[in-house]
Amino acid sequence: MLSREDKKRQTRQSLMDAALMLVGQGDNFSSISLREVAKNAGVVPTSFYRHFTDMEELGLNLVDELGMLLRKLMRATRQNGESFDGLVRSSISVYVDFVTQHPNHFHFMAQSRTGGTQALRNAIRNELKFFANELVSDIHQSSMLSHVDSHDLEIVAQLIVATVAETTIDILDLAESTPDYRRALVEKTEKKLKLIWLGAGVWRSS
Repeated sequence: MLSREDKKRQTRQSLMDAALMLVGQGDNFSSISLREVAKNAGVVPTSFYRHFTDMEELGLNLVDELGMLLRKLMRATRQNGESFDGLVRSSISVYVDFVTQHPNHFHFMAQSRTGGTQALRNAIRNELKFFANELVSDIHQSSMLSHVDSHDLEIVAQLIVATVAETTIDILDLAESTPDYRRALVEKTEKKLKLIWLGAGVWRSS
């Protein structure tokens, strides 16, 4: 038998999953009402307020959930000890697979990154900044790009993170395409990241 706390967590997750399901069906998160979410989660609207103050708070929790999943995934990938080229290739492949497996999360993120509330946009921006900061830390530890100062290295990391993030819509739109498209997407993104890296390799911080 589930404890009271377990039931509470289960209902909370059901509300978040219901919101994502509606997004996956073509609704825009900004136009979804809490009544719709409650109905699809199988709870009464008053139950919603026991878990979230409003839809924005639910959205912020979705950003946190996705960020946590992605951080765990990418950290595991980086710990494989591959060369830079191998790490780039495997990281992109892992990201493409993850987006394909969690399309509703990323439809929500794509909507909220440009059309969400300021709080949601800020939350997504902070997640991307967090990934960039982790990348800077990894580069420092590897002693690569040691000639690039910290400020410029942050810009390099931001370019890498932004480049990968920009592939998300293509992955979502073309998830059902042929394996040839997936391979071409991975190769093109890999080339973009290598060009950024090569540019950073000859850059001289003033």
